[in-house]
Amino acid sequence: MIIKRGECKELKRCLASIRGIVSEIVAVVDPTPMEGDTTDELLSEYGATTIFLPWPSDYAAARNAGLRRVTGDWTLVIDTDEYIMSFDFDEKKAKNDAYRVIRENEYLTEDNALQNTERITRLFRSGLFHFEGRVHEQVTADNGMPYQAGNADIVLGHTGYADPEQMLKKSASYRELLSDMIRDKGDDPYVYFQIGRTYYVEKDYENAASAFEKAIAAEADTRDEYVESLIETYGYSLLEAGRAGDALSLTGFDEYNDSADYQFLCGLIYMNNASFDKAVESFCKATECSKVSVKGCDSYAAWYNCGVIFEVLGDTEKAVSYYKKAGSYEPAVKGLERLS
Repeated sequence: MIIKRGECKELKRCLASIRGIVSEIVAVVDPTPMEGDTTDELLSEYGATTIFLPWPSDYAAARNAGLRRVTGDWTLVIDTDEYIMSFDFDEKKAKNDAYRVIRENEYLTEDNALQNTERITRLFRSGLFHFEGRVHEQVTADNGMPYQAGNADIVLGHTGYADPEQMLKKSASYRELLSDMIRDKGDDPYVYFQIGRTYYVEKDYENAASAFEKAIAAEADTRDEYVESLIETYGYSLLEAGRAGDALSLTGFDEYNDSADYQFLCGLIYMNNASFDKAVESFCKATECSKVSVKGCDSYAAWYNCGVIFEVLGDTEKAVSYYKKAGSYEPAVKGLERLS
Protein backbone atom coordinates (compact mmCIF):
# COMPACT_ATOMS: atom_id res chain seq x y z
CA MET A 1 0.00 0.00 0.00
CA ILE A 2 0.98 3.61 -0.63
CA ILE A 3 -0.78 5.75 1.94
CA LYS A 4 -1.54 9.46 1.82
CA ARG A 5 -2.15 11.00 5.22
CA GLY A 6 -5.53 12.50 5.96
CA GLU A 7 -7.55 9.61 4.54
CA CYS A 8 -8.01 7.65 7.76
CA LYS A 9 -11.68 6.85 7.19
CA GLU A 10 -10.90 5.19 3.86
CA LEU A 11 -7.78 3.53 5.30
CA LYS A 12 -9.77 2.00 8.15
CA ARG A 13 -12.29 0.55 5.69
CA CYS A 14 -9.49 -0.82 3.52
CA LEU A 15 -7.63 -2.46 6.40
CA ALA A 16 -10.82 -4.00 7.76
CA SER A 17 -11.56 -5.53 4.35
CA ILE A 18 -8.19 -7.32 4.12
CA ARG A 19 -8.20 -8.67 7.67
CA GLY A 20 -7.92 -12.46 7.56
CA ILE A 21 -7.07 -12.47 3.84
CA VAL A 22 -3.44 -11.31 3.81
CA SER A 23 -0.56 -12.56 5.94
CA GLU A 24 1.28 -9.25 6.13
CA ILE A 25 0.74 -5.57 5.32
CA VAL A 26 3.54 -3.43 3.90
CA ALA A 27 2.66 0.27 3.88
CA VAL A 28 4.67 3.11 2.32
CA VAL A 29 3.86 6.36 4.13
CA ASP A 30 5.11 9.94 3.77
CA PRO A 31 6.63 10.78 7.18
CA THR A 32 5.37 14.39 7.13
CA PRO A 33 2.96 14.65 10.09
CA MET A 34 -0.57 15.97 9.75
CA GLU A 35 -2.70 17.30 12.58
CA GLY A 36 -5.47 14.89 13.57
CA ASP A 37 -4.13 12.11 11.33
CA THR A 38 -4.23 8.61 12.86
CA THR A 39 -2.56 6.68 10.01
CA ASP A 40 0.31 5.44 12.17
CA GLU A 41 -2.03 4.22 14.92
CA LEU A 42 -4.23 2.36 12.43
CA LEU A 43 -1.26 0.65 10.80
CA SER A 44 0.11 -0.33 14.20
CA GLU A 45 -3.27 -1.80 15.18
CA TYR A 46 -3.15 -4.05 12.10
CA GLY A 47 0.51 -5.00 12.63
CA ALA A 48 1.68 -3.41 9.40
CA THR A 49 5.30 -3.01 8.36
CA THR A 50 5.60 0.73 7.79
CA ILE A 51 8.16 2.29 5.46
CA PHE A 52 8.54 6.04 5.89
CA LEU A 53 9.42 7.56 2.53
CA PRO A 54 9.29 11.28 1.68
CA TRP A 55 7.02 11.57 -1.36
CA PRO A 56 9.30 11.07 -4.42
CA SER A 57 6.77 12.42 -6.98
CA ASP A 58 6.94 8.97 -8.52
CA TYR A 59 4.28 6.36 -7.80
CA ALA A 60 6.37 3.50 -9.22
CA ALA A 61 9.30 4.40 -6.96
CA ALA A 62 7.02 4.35 -3.91
CA ARG A 63 5.43 1.03 -4.97
CA ASN A 64 8.83 -0.56 -5.54
CA ALA A 65 10.06 0.57 -2.12
CA GLY A 66 7.20 -1.45 -0.65
CA LEU A 67 7.78 -4.47 -2.89
CA ARG A 68 11.33 -4.80 -1.61
CA ARG A 69 9.99 -5.44 1.91
CA VAL A 70 7.41 -8.08 0.99
CA THR A 71 8.17 -11.55 2.40
CA GLY A 72 5.16 -13.54 1.15
CA ASP A 73 5.00 -15.61 -2.03
CA TRP A 74 2.27 -13.41 -3.52
CA THR A 75 1.76 -9.66 -3.51
CA LEU A 76 -1.64 -7.97 -3.61
CA VAL A 77 -1.55 -4.21 -4.30
CA ILE A 78 -4.39 -2.14 -2.88
CA ASP A 79 -4.92 1.60 -2.39
CA THR A 80 -6.37 3.45 0.56
CA ASP A 81 -9.57 4.36 -1.33
CA GLU A 82 -10.13 0.72 -2.30
CA TYR A 83 -11.47 -2.22 -0.34
CA ILE A 84 -12.02 -5.92 -0.95
CA MET A 85 -15.62 -6.77 -1.78
CA SER A 86 -15.00 -10.46 -2.50
CA PHE A 87 -11.90 -12.65 -2.60
CA ASP A 88 -11.58 -16.14 -4.07
CA PHE A 89 -8.03 -17.14 -4.96
CA ASP A 90 -6.17 -20.40 -4.36
CA GLU A 91 -2.45 -19.84 -4.90
CA LYS A 92 -1.84 -23.60 -5.06
CA LYS A 93 -3.95 -23.75 -8.23
CA ALA A 94 -2.42 -20.63 -9.82
CA LYS A 95 -1.18 -21.19 -13.38
CA ASN A 96 -0.07 -17.60 -14.04
CA ASP A 97 2.51 -15.43 -12.38
CA ALA A 98 0.22 -12.37 -12.43
CA TYR A 99 -3.53 -11.85 -12.17
CA ARG A 100 -6.00 -9.10 -12.94
CA VAL A 101 -8.71 -8.30 -10.42
CA ILE A 102 -12.06 -6.61 -10.99
CA ARG A 103 -12.32 -3.02 -9.77
CA GLU A 104 -15.74 -1.41 -9.45
CA ASN A 105 -15.35 2.37 -9.73
CA GLU A 106 -17.94 4.77 -8.39
CA TYR A 107 -18.29 8.17 -10.06
CA LEU A 108 -20.42 11.12 -9.03
CA THR A 109 -21.23 13.58 -11.82
CA GLU A 110 -23.35 16.71 -11.86
CA ASP A 111 -26.28 14.68 -13.13
CA ASN A 112 -26.10 11.32 -11.41
CA ALA A 113 -23.95 8.55 -10.00
CA LEU A 114 -22.20 6.21 -12.41
CA GLN A 115 -20.47 2.90 -11.99
CA ASN A 116 -17.98 1.21 -14.25
CA THR A 117 -15.98 -1.99 -13.98
CA GLU A 118 -12.44 -2.67 -15.14
CA ARG A 119 -9.78 -5.36 -14.92
CA ILE A 120 -6.38 -4.30 -13.53
CA THR A 121 -3.25 -6.28 -12.67
CA ARG A 122 -2.90 -6.17 -8.89
CA LEU A 123 -1.87 -9.69 -7.83
CA PHE A 124 1.44 -11.31 -8.74
CA ARG A 125 4.20 -13.63 -7.52
CA SER A 126 6.63 -11.73 -5.33
CA GLY A 127 10.13 -11.15 -6.65
CA LEU A 128 9.19 -11.37 -10.34
CA PHE A 129 7.71 -7.94 -11.01
CA HIS A 130 8.19 -4.24 -10.39
CA PHE A 131 6.36 -1.03 -11.31
CA GLU A 132 7.27 1.48 -14.01
CA GLY A 133 5.83 4.96 -14.57
CA ARG A 134 5.69 8.05 -12.40
CA VAL A 135 1.89 7.89 -12.41
CA HIS A 136 -0.63 5.27 -13.63
CA GLU A 137 2.26 2.92 -13.00
CA GLN A 138 2.30 -0.45 -14.75
CA VAL A 139 3.24 -3.90 -13.44
CA THR A 140 6.36 -4.93 -15.40
CA ALA A 141 8.23 -8.24 -15.40
CA ASP A 142 11.74 -8.01 -13.95
CA ASN A 143 13.12 -9.91 -16.96
CA GLY A 144 11.63 -7.36 -19.34
CA MET A 145 9.57 -9.96 -21.17
CA PRO A 146 5.82 -9.68 -21.95
CA TYR A 147 3.60 -11.74 -19.67
CA GLN A 148 0.04 -13.01 -19.72
CA ALA A 149 -2.03 -12.07 -16.66
CA GLY A 150 -4.91 -14.33 -15.70
CA ASN A 151 -8.27 -13.24 -14.31
CA ALA A 152 -8.76 -13.72 -10.57
CA ASP A 153 -12.10 -13.89 -8.74
CA ILE A 154 -11.24 -10.85 -6.63
CA VAL A 155 -13.40 -7.72 -6.60
CA LEU A 156 -12.21 -4.36 -5.29
CA GLY A 157 -14.53 -1.47 -4.57
CA HIS A 158 -13.10 1.96 -5.43
CA THR A 159 -14.47 5.31 -4.30
CA GLY A 160 -11.53 7.51 -5.30
CA TYR A 161 -13.49 8.96 -8.23
CA ALA A 162 -16.65 9.66 -6.23
CA ASP A 163 -15.68 13.23 -5.27
CA PRO A 164 -15.56 15.47 -8.40
CA GLU A 165 -13.54 18.14 -6.61
CA GLN A 166 -10.90 15.61 -5.54
CA MET A 167 -10.81 14.22 -9.06
CA LEU A 168 -9.97 17.66 -10.46
CA LYS A 169 -7.12 18.09 -7.96
CA LYS A 170 -5.71 14.67 -8.80
CA SER A 171 -6.08 15.34 -12.51
CA ALA A 172 -3.86 18.43 -12.46
CA SER A 173 -1.14 16.71 -10.40
CA TYR A 174 -1.26 13.59 -12.58
CA ARG A 175 -0.88 15.59 -15.78
CA GLU A 176 2.28 17.25 -14.50
CA LEU A 177 3.84 13.84 -13.80
CA LEU A 178 2.66 12.50 -17.15
CA SER A 179 4.21 15.45 -18.98
CA ASP A 180 7.48 14.67 -17.20
CA MET A 181 7.22 11.11 -18.52
CA ILE A 182 6.84 12.37 -22.09
CA ARG A 183 9.94 14.51 -21.65
CA ASP A 184 11.85 11.52 -20.23
CA LYS A 185 10.70 8.78 -22.60
CA GLY A 186 9.48 10.59 -25.73
CA ASP A 187 6.17 9.83 -27.47
CA ASP A 188 4.33 7.06 -25.65
CA PRO A 189 0.73 6.23 -26.64
CA TYR A 190 -0.22 5.06 -23.14
CA VAL A 191 1.06 8.29 -21.55
CA TYR A 192 -0.79 10.43 -24.11
CA PHE A 193 -3.91 8.38 -23.35
CA GLN A 194 -3.60 9.17 -19.65
CA ILE A 195 -2.98 12.86 -20.39
CA GLY A 196 -6.17 12.84 -22.46
CA ARG A 197 -8.07 11.35 -19.54
CA THR A 198 -6.93 14.15 -17.23
CA TYR A 199 -8.25 16.76 -19.67
CA TYR A 200 -11.47 14.78 -20.06
CA VAL A 201 -12.03 14.81 -16.28
CA GLU A 202 -11.60 18.58 -16.36
CA LYS A 203 -14.11 18.81 -19.26
CA ASP A 204 -11.46 20.30 -21.53
CA TYR A 205 -12.65 18.21 -24.44
CA GLU A 206 -10.60 19.83 -27.20
CA ASN A 207 -7.31 19.23 -25.37
CA ALA A 208 -8.51 15.74 -24.44
CA ALA A 209 -9.19 14.94 -28.09
CA SER A 210 -5.79 16.36 -29.08
CA ALA A 211 -4.00 14.10 -26.56
CA PHE A 212 -5.94 11.04 -27.74
CA GLU A 213 -5.02 11.88 -31.34
CA LYS A 214 -1.34 11.96 -30.31
CA ALA A 215 -1.78 8.53 -28.70
CA ILE A 216 -3.18 7.15 -31.95
CA ALA A 217 -0.42 8.86 -33.98
CA ALA A 218 2.14 7.24 -31.66
CA GLU A 219 0.79 3.89 -32.90
CA ALA A 220 -1.35 2.70 -30.01
CA ASP A 221 -1.84 -1.05 -30.52
CA THR A 222 -5.52 -2.10 -30.55
CA ARG A 223 -4.43 -5.38 -28.89
CA ASP A 224 -3.46 -3.48 -25.74
CA GLU A 225 -6.22 -3.47 -23.14
CA TYR A 226 -6.29 0.29 -22.59
CA VAL A 227 -6.85 1.10 -26.28
CA GLU A 228 -10.58 0.36 -26.23
CA SER A 229 -10.93 2.91 -23.44
CA LEU A 230 -8.80 5.30 -25.51
CA ILE A 231 -11.11 4.96 -28.52
CA GLU A 232 -14.25 5.35 -26.42
CA THR A 233 -13.07 8.36 -24.42
CA TYR A 234 -11.79 9.97 -27.63
CA GLY A 235 -15.24 9.48 -29.14
CA TYR A 236 -16.98 11.10 -26.18
CA SER A 237 -14.48 13.99 -26.30
CA LEU A 238 -15.29 14.62 -29.96
CA LEU A 239 -19.03 14.54 -29.26
CA GLU A 240 -18.67 16.94 -26.33
CA ALA A 241 -16.49 19.24 -28.46
CA GLY A 242 -19.17 19.40 -31.16
CA ARG A 243 -17.16 17.29 -33.62
CA ALA A 244 -19.69 14.52 -34.23
CA GLY A 245 -18.68 14.28 -37.88
CA ASP A 246 -15.07 13.52 -36.95
CA ALA A 247 -16.26 10.84 -34.53
CA LEU A 248 -17.72 8.77 -37.38
CA SER A 249 -14.19 7.50 -38.09
CA LEU A 250 -14.35 5.58 -34.79
CA THR A 251 -17.30 3.36 -35.74
CA GLY A 252 -15.41 0.65 -37.64
CA PHE A 253 -13.43 -1.23 -34.99
CA ASP A 254 -14.60 -4.83 -35.45
CA GLU A 255 -12.38 -6.03 -32.58
CA TYR A 256 -14.74 -4.31 -30.14
CA ASN A 257 -18.00 -5.69 -31.57
CA ASP A 258 -18.72 -7.61 -28.36
CA SER A 259 -18.26 -4.54 -26.17
CA ALA A 260 -21.49 -2.92 -25.02
CA ASP A 261 -19.58 0.27 -24.19
CA TYR A 262 -18.21 0.55 -27.72
CA GLN A 263 -21.55 -0.25 -29.40
CA PHE A 264 -23.25 2.32 -27.14
CA LEU A 265 -20.71 4.96 -28.20
CA CYS A 266 -21.32 4.10 -31.87
CA GLY A 267 -25.03 4.57 -31.25
CA LEU A 268 -24.41 8.05 -29.83
CA ILE A 269 -22.13 8.95 -32.73
CA TYR A 270 -24.72 7.88 -35.30
CA MET A 271 -27.45 9.60 -33.30
CA ASN A 272 -25.52 12.89 -33.31
CA ASN A 273 -25.04 12.57 -37.07
CA ALA A 274 -28.78 11.98 -37.65
CA SER A 275 -28.14 8.40 -38.85
CA PHE A 276 -31.02 7.15 -36.76
CA ASP A 277 -31.39 3.65 -38.24
CA LYS A 278 -27.71 2.91 -37.58
CA ALA A 279 -28.00 4.43 -34.10
CA VAL A 280 -30.89 2.15 -33.13
CA GLU A 281 -29.02 -0.83 -34.59
CA SER A 282 -25.93 -0.03 -32.49
CA PHE A 283 -27.92 0.51 -29.29
CA CYS A 284 -29.71 -2.82 -29.80
CA LYS A 285 -26.34 -4.53 -30.43
CA ALA A 286 -25.12 -3.11 -27.13
CA THR A 287 -27.85 -5.03 -25.28
CA GLU A 288 -26.59 -8.31 -26.79
CA CYS A 289 -22.91 -7.90 -25.89
CA SER A 290 -21.23 -10.03 -23.23
CA LYS A 291 -18.69 -7.35 -22.21
CA VAL A 292 -19.75 -4.20 -20.39
CA SER A 293 -17.88 -1.73 -18.20
CA VAL A 294 -20.25 1.20 -17.68
CA LYS A 295 -23.47 0.12 -16.00
CA GLY A 296 -26.53 0.56 -18.21
CA CYS A 297 -24.77 0.59 -21.60
CA ASP A 298 -26.01 -2.96 -22.17
CA SER A 299 -29.55 -2.35 -20.97
CA TYR A 300 -31.63 0.59 -19.76
CA ALA A 301 -29.44 3.42 -21.15
CA ALA A 302 -29.40 1.83 -24.62
CA TRP A 303 -33.17 1.22 -24.62
CA TYR A 304 -33.75 4.79 -23.41
CA ASN A 305 -31.78 6.29 -26.31
CA CYS A 306 -33.81 4.22 -28.77
CA GLY A 307 -36.90 5.69 -27.15
CA VAL A 308 -35.53 9.22 -27.55
CA ILE A 309 -34.87 8.63 -31.26
CA PHE A 310 -38.39 7.40 -31.95
CA GLU A 311 -39.93 10.16 -29.83
CA VAL A 312 -38.05 12.76 -31.90
CA LEU A 313 -39.14 11.02 -35.10
CA GLY A 314 -42.77 11.14 -33.93
CA ASP A 315 -43.24 7.37 -33.66
CA THR A 316 -44.93 7.37 -30.26
CA GLU A 317 -45.72 3.65 -30.24
CA LYS A 318 -42.08 2.61 -30.68
CA ALA A 319 -40.86 5.31 -28.29
CA VAL A 320 -43.18 4.03 -25.57
CA SER A 321 -42.07 0.44 -26.23
CA TYR A 322 -38.38 1.28 -25.77
CA TYR A 323 -38.98 3.52 -22.75
CA LYS A 324 -40.78 0.61 -21.09
CA LYS A 325 -37.83 -1.67 -21.80
CA ALA A 326 -35.65 0.79 -19.85
CA GLY A 327 -37.69 -0.04 -16.73
CA SER A 328 -37.33 2.31 -13.77
CA TYR A 329 -34.54 4.37 -15.36
CA GLU A 330 -35.65 7.88 -14.42
CA PRO A 331 -35.16 9.60 -17.82
CA ALA A 332 -37.22 6.83 -19.44
CA VAL A 333 -39.95 7.20 -16.84
CA LYS A 334 -40.08 10.92 -17.63
CA GLY A 335 -40.26 10.06 -21.33
CA LEU A 336 -43.31 7.90 -20.69
CA GLU A 337 -44.88 10.73 -18.68
CA ARG A 338 -44.35 13.13 -21.59
CA LEU A 339 -45.91 10.78 -24.10
CA SER A 340 -48.88 9.94 -21.89
